[in-house]
Amino acid sequence: MGTPSRAGRYRIDRLLGSGGFAAVWLGHDEDLDAPVAVKILAEHWTQREDVRERFVQEARLLRRVDSHRLVQVHDIGELDDGRPYFVMTYADRGNLEERLASGALPLDEALRLAGEIAQGVQDLHERGIVHRDLKPSNVLIRATSAKGGTGERIMLSDLGIARTEDRLSSLTLPAGSPGYMAPEQTQIDGAPDQRSDVYGLGALTYHLLTGEPPGEERCPPSEVEPAIPPAVDRVVLRALEHDRDARWPTAAAFAAALDRLNSKIDTDPPTGAAAAPDRRRRPGRRTLLAAGSAVAAAGVAAVAAFPTLGDGDGEGRASDAANAGTDPRGRWLRTDADIPAQYRTLIVQAGTSCKVEGLSPALIAAILKVESGFDPKLSDPGMNEYGIARWTPRMLMHWQPGGLGNPEPRPAQITPELSIPAIGRYLCYWGKDLADAPGDPALNLAAAYRTSAKMVRESLGVPEKHQAYMARVANLIEMYEPADRSGDPP
Repeated sequence: MGTPSRAGRYRIDRLLGSGGFAAVWLGHDEDLDAPVAVKILAEHWTQREDVRERFVQEARLLRRVDSHRLVQVHDIGELDDGRPYFVMTYADRGNLEERLASGALPLDEALRLAGEIAQGVQDLHERGIVHRDLKPSNVLIRATSAKGGTGERIMLSDLGIARTEDRLSSLTLPAGSPGYMAPEQTQIDGAPDQRSDVYGLGALTYHLLTGEPPGEERCPPSEVEPAIPPAVDRVVLRALEHDRDARWPTAAAFAAALDRLNSKIDTDPPTGAAAAPDRRRRPGRRTLLAAGSAVAAAGVAAVAAFPTLGDGDGEGRASDAANAGTDPRGRWLRTDADIPAQYRTLIVQAGTSCKVEGLSPALIAAILKVESGFDPKLSDPGMNEYGIARWTPRMLMHWQPGGLGNPEPRPAQITPELSIPAIGRYLCYWGKDLADAPGDPALNLAAAYRTSAKMVRESLGVPEKHQAYMARVANLIEMYEPADRSGDPP
């Protein structure tokens, strides 16, 4: 199989992003002389009929909605080797995750974008579809020609774990992205509905306003950015209610509330004495730079689109573009460490995916080093552990992007693209149970990954039999974490 040169009539130019289930390529429609995004199912999933069907179903759903607020599907087919693909709108301005890398957006822009996203979600709901994975990387941006200048439009992407109305009453498994999914999405048979997407919209809006997703305590956005008016707090916090009956009833209702806000409040930046220091934009908690804006040409099967990850042998070089977008100034990880370049973006994303004390990219890198020495092909059948993070297939099924909504991977399918994000998801979920555990929070998290959060709590910290393991992790964290996180790396 390998790198395709064509997909039907479309020339394949270069890889835009890849995930555990699919890759997205920049293509060219030679008949119309226009760029397109071509999404191709990963070759190791080609023989799984359930995965193939879900892949094709995503294209059908996008085509069914056929809204300019969603990525539009133009064609579908199979490569000569049998891999299915579909052709989509190319997002030449990247995604919201990239735009938020430098922090919160101005108040008027944040409210306007949130309203447009909510309208796109309403387009889905009117056709009986619940997205279930609203997050910044799944909101793409495309340049448009407008009278008097060039504008932009947003497009929702990645319906890989979407549910249609006829299936909402059937058994549902945990699925979504930490920080953005509604409480009911974390439960088996939580029966997510349109109000689950309203929660996701609230979390996205919170991120746009403050530069970071809401924590579990869901404090008002104004506690993070004091310039945010109380009326905005009320609208956003209603969307984030634990009780779905207390949320805005529809995405359209949320969009209307945002529109009323944006028409009434003063969104001009303060000047003079009113421009207090605490009203300035502050950088977001997560500075995740992607490999150019084109990385986000389309969502990749319930995971964010990642830069080129090399050939997967643990020694291949990532492209110059990928290296340029992977923490180039060493803000999160030392640039002179032995962390393979092709995994740095995945590690930074996993280590900054939520607010849990002790979680960091350096911790994720240290765990991977101790577990496998960064070997993506590690195989230990005796322990039934595989890949760069030593996951067992059954355990990884719970924590892979998309959660139990995706099939249990076979050992050969346990790639870094699945394994590394899964560590972040696991630690984000269980880390809250370790808030009061004595000892170093980072080492407690590492111990929970090696054993369980329950064992760490019962042992009042790192269990004795894992002390040597944790000593290695502690040394590696010190090696990998820049001494000065506020400026240039050492």
